[in-house]
Amino acid sequence: MNNKRPTDDLYFVELEKQLQAAKDDSELFQAIVNAPFHNKLMTTKLGLGVTVLLLVDSENRTVDRIALSNTFQAEGAVQMSAKPFNEIRIPYDYDQNYIVQAIKSNEYRHTDDWQYMFIPELTPQEARFNQAGAGIDCSVIYPLSGARDGGAMIFSYFEPLQNIGPEQHNFMRRYTKLVAEVLQRLAQ
Repeated sequence: MNNKRPTDDLYFVELEKQLQAAKDDSELFQAIVNAPFHNKLMTTKLGLGVTVLLLVDSENRTVDRIALSNTFQAEGAVQMSAKPFNEIRIPYDYDQNYIVQAIKSNEYRHTDDWQYMFIPELTPQEARFNQAGAGIDCSVIYPLSGARDGGAMIFSYFEPLQNIGPEQHNFMRRYTKLVAEVLQRLAQ
């Protein structure tokens, strides 16, 4: 079943343009997390509030937070955080973390409780404060298949989990595929 509409295709053409315009990794990482917000109507329709790029650091055996979208919701999470964004590194062998599970299984995970994305780096209460500060209802973690040493994208929504349906999953699937391809191509 094809859930794409012409507006979706135009949206993705613009997303790809923004990623391709990056001159280096730093610009690319910021473009990855901010590009979905170029069309406020589409972003609002999806209920998307925050995106996060995570990459595996194979040398340190951690999953590192690389970039965070420049949104009001993301700012709220950062203000409430017990640790700075870049210092939160999840041990790659910590299989209870949903991000690690998504990367290793190559299947998406979802949660309406951020403790599962932050353990063991933050306590459940600290993780929930971040989530409350962002005003986020749920998050979906999609793996970045074939991207460098592995990674994932977190898509956080101000909609409840039961409202995350085919439209959001189609977006997340297509976007993570695009991101993985661009990350791999620029790494070569």
